[in-house]
Amino acid sequence: MNIRRQAGLLLTALPRAAHRHGFGVQSPWAYLLVRDVLFERLHYYAYIDQQLLTPQQQQLYRIRLHFRHQPLTVITATGADAQQQYEQTASSATADTVLVVEHADDANADLWRQIVADPRAIVTFDMGYRGMVVFDTKRIKQNYLL
Repeated sequence: MNIRRQAGLLLTALPRAAHRHGFGVQSPWAYLLVRDVLFERLHYYAYIDQQLLTPQQQQLYRIRLHFRHQPLTVITATGADAQQQYEQTASSATADTVLVVEHADDANADLWRQIVADPRAIVTFDMGYRGMVVFDTKRIKQNYLL
């Protein structure tokens, strides 16, 4: 990772710190999702059974567990493949569809900016290294920087 990218991550981490545990998130639904799923501090019983060692692996497990009855797509590809996966998911998305985008790579960071601007992506949660999109049209379009 180059120095410019590290400096950019540091500068974006400072404003995110206030919202990291749900502070400043007004929606009760979003607050509970941030607090109890995205940044849960308690140890799950299945972390050892599933061999989930890193916090990112544990967070993805909690997301999958929380949305287990809803269609969930995880995009790990980069570039044109990631763009194609997003378009395919967004075009067939229902109100229950949830999308997770791994965007630590610069190519997916550009894709993430396009997703946030897309009117089909209603609620987005930007965690810096990963983004989550909810396509529920009953909600107000909003982007949370966590």
